[in-house]
Amino acid sequence: MPATALAALLALAAPPAPIDHALIISVDGLRSDMLEPPNIGALPHFARLMRGPHTLEARTDPQFTITLPNHVSMLTGRPVLGPYGHTWARNDDPPAAKDGGTLHLNKGAYIASVFDVAHDHGLSTCCASTKSKFWLFEQSYGWGAGARDTTGDDNGLAKIDLFAFANATDELAGSVADRLRRERKRSLSFIHFAAPDVAGHSFDWIVRPESKYFASVVEVDRALGEILRAIDEDPDLAGRTAIVLTADHGGGVPRKTHTDITCPLNFRIPFLVWSGDGEASDLYAPNPGRLKPARDALVGRDDTLQPIRNGDAANAALSLLGLPPIPGSFYGSLVPLEPRRP
Repeated sequence: MPATALAALLALAAPPAPIDHALIISVDGLRSDMLEPPNIGALPHFARLMRGPHTLEARTDPQFTITLPNHVSMLTGRPVLGPYGHTWARNDDPPAAKDGGTLHLNKGAYIASVFDVAHDHGLSTCCASTKSKFWLFEQSYGWGAGARDTTGDDNGLAKIDLFAFANATDELAGSVADRLRRERKRSLSFIHFAAPDVAGHSFDWIVRPESKYFASVVEVDRALGEILRAIDEDPDLAGRTAIVLTADHGGGVPRKTHTDITCPLNFRIPFLVWSGDGEASDLYAPNPGRLKPARDALVGRDDTLQPIRNGDAANAALSLLGLPPIPGSFYGSLVPLEPRRP
């Protein structure tokens, strides 16, 4: 057998590279058609993240296409309602913790998150956002708010080591890139970019190169480039860092909003998994337990076969890190999502 063919076979047989750092990135208001031709041609860093398992046929929560409920799903692996529901349905700045502004007080029971699992296993955790309403997560998992750590060493009640807020996309990306460069422990970070949602609400979800919405996605693409540069330039990060990128909703129906849960422009979203440049592949291929829906199909919460949803992000990231799923979660727990290429 030629040496090159043997090397290729050995590469295929080799175990996946260990992942030490996982980033869950939410691009608020990102519609799937922004990542389709010809639009993807203006987005080189999104295109790079699609060089791996991905789908443009992921779905939001089946009953909500608004921001905060879907982000709670991303971080807890739960739908909003139903027997596994996290029950947080409001979409404004939360009240103070003492006035019910935590996920646990709202539910009437503790709701574990991706931060719990990562932190209790000794990882450094970060929550970085460009919307003030995400203070809900600091109030729910920050200093003294988390559950007792019963996994190995006691890493404390604070499940989020750093909560960061920035008004500007580039400022947030710079902070994330700098933290990655300085991080010496294994880590899990959640990063939220609001620019497309802000542009959509202000100018509508117009998918044309001259639109404000299009420009906002290009802005996020540049931010992704800064994060990817930090990974590429550090041998401790390159090949050992994974990104799970999705969205809370799309938008455009009704005009300048996204509240019509029956419209595919609102509920159809991307889900990208990148752990180093490779070949693009369909994320549904290694996941026969998931239903790949038609472009305009809204799949119900109680349907037997579920699509890949943004709520899969947390447990997909934990799986890449070799960690167990979130206790009490639904997405990626009862029917685990295989986030690597087959």
